[in-house]
Amino acid sequence: MAFGEYMKGAVDGEQNVIFINISWGVGMGIIIDGKPYYGKSGFSGEFGHFPVFDNELLCHCGKKGCLETEASGLAIHRMVLERIANGESSILTNMVKDLNKLTLTDIIKATNMEDTLCIEIVEEVGNKLGRYISGLINIFNPELVVIGGQVAETDGFVMLPIKSAIRKYSLNLVNKDSMIVASKLTNKAGVIGACMIARSRLFTDQDC
Repeated sequence: MAFGEYMKGAVDGEQNVIFINISWGVGMGIIIDGKPYYGKSGFSGEFGHFPVFDNELLCHCGKKGCLETEASGLAIHRMVLERIANGESSILTNMVKDLNKLTLTDIIKATNMEDTLCIEIVEEVGNKLGRYISGLINIFNPELVVIGGQVAETDGFVMLPIKSAIRKYSLNLVNKDSMIVASKLTNKAGVIGACMIARSRLFTDQDC
């Protein structure tokens, strides 16, 4: 997804880019000097598994307290169901007859239809993510941070709190050099990026 945005999406000449994928989980792609950074074993960018929360929520990785447990599509889904069960109102109760079958897609749709409950939860998650993205900005000092994935389809509802938290928590000397933008390729980013990487490896002697 990061390389797709770098080659055909939101990146416009920048060589040092961080891509944040906010979907069911949270992942990160890193572009350094125009090339994807994979790490020794290919597992770089496991942003969602920062052990940042002191909670008892079990992450799908088997550990507790990961960023994903409170700031991801999974977390949004859980919080929406919890708050509806506690009596809060949402258009989702009319949109989805069986809430046991509620999907993240349903929640994104309700958010974009300006459902108050969904907006509040998406903004809360955006603020948490922005706080920890600000830490990445302090470390990497990137030219560009691209926000993508399914939750990013809520556009300003998640982007505004992310940007606000970044301004609040990142170093001013660093964040002034980093633009924060939404993905242009949306759900096509991964496919396009995979094709671009395959093409690059086929026609060059060097890994991209």
